[in-house]
Amino acid sequence: MQTISDLLQIGYECEYLDFKEKQYSKDKHMDLVADIMAMANSRHEGDKYIIIGIKDRPEGRTIKGINPEDFVDSSNYTQVILSNIEPDIQFDYFKYEYNEALLGVFKIYGTDNKPYMLKRKYNGLSEGLCLIRKGSTNSAAKRSDFDYMYRNKGGFEVRFIEETLYAIHDADECASIEVLLSNTTEFPITIITGILNIINDQGKKLSQHRVYGLDQIIGADFKLSLQPKSEIVGQLLVGFGSSDPLRLNIDEYGVSSHDFSFELILVDARRNEYLILLNEGSVFVDGDFLWKVKQFNLFCNTKELNMIKISDIQLR
Repeated sequence: MQTISDLLQIGYECEYLDFKEKQYSKDKHMDLVADIMAMANSRHEGDKYIIIGIKDRPEGRTIKGINPEDFVDSSNYTQVILSNIEPDIQFDYFKYEYNEALLGVFKIYGTDNKPYMLKRKYNGLSEGLCLIRKGSTNSAAKRSDFDYMYRNKGGFEVRFIEETLYAIHDADECASIEVLLSNTTEFPITIITGILNIINDQGKKLSQHRVYGLDQIIGADFKLSLQPKSEIVGQLLVGFGSSDPLRLNIDEYGVSSHDFSFELILVDARRNEYLILLNEGSVFVDGDFLWKVKQFNLFCNTKELNMIKISDIQLR
């Protein structure tokens, strides 16, 4: 899955993305229920997003933003959704700053318990209604949609088992972190590419690392097949270079005083994208990866020493 910034720049309304100009007010809660349900039922297997504060028209997209004082607390929306849709849908509503504008983002995830339906009559929506997102529109689910949902029951899950990325494989120009990959569907899934992004606490992407293998380095031709109802635990290997510690503000001892977020994006052979986030991750670096850091520190220390000497001469 693309990052929120990517979705705002190059994304378009589809089965996993929708733009709204204004937040859902109380008189629009029926629309909220319909939109969240439809997104959750879409055939896209990854996370889905509804981004608020964007005026999206055929002639162009305008960032309108939300007044910070008017931002709706996520608990208000959670109560509406959980009271009206079954089974429970996992979603978050949070603030996101983009180009000095405050946006609201609904992130709908873990939607592997389809179909999601209306548990009771709600305003103009009938009990038992099942809406599904198709393209950029919501429509009532048909028999073929239910067949697809039940046939593809389950999902693909990735979890970070470790919270530290270890950049210690300098000879292979790789870093590693332990992950769990699980395929609970009835069909095989083959991952053909992946990217690990490292993001700071301001939401800025500091570095990008291509996935090169699981437990062994494959490189650009990396492929990983998971059979139905299977899971794998292993060291995910990603590219890492001597310039990356500088981007991540790693010191000469191989650590940083900052926490990072890890964003792992995997793509399967059917071009389904999966986005996995880890907040408060860390990076440890060792070996020849640190030579540029040490060289930079030596340069800074030498420059500082020379400035002190010049200052001393001027005082005399």
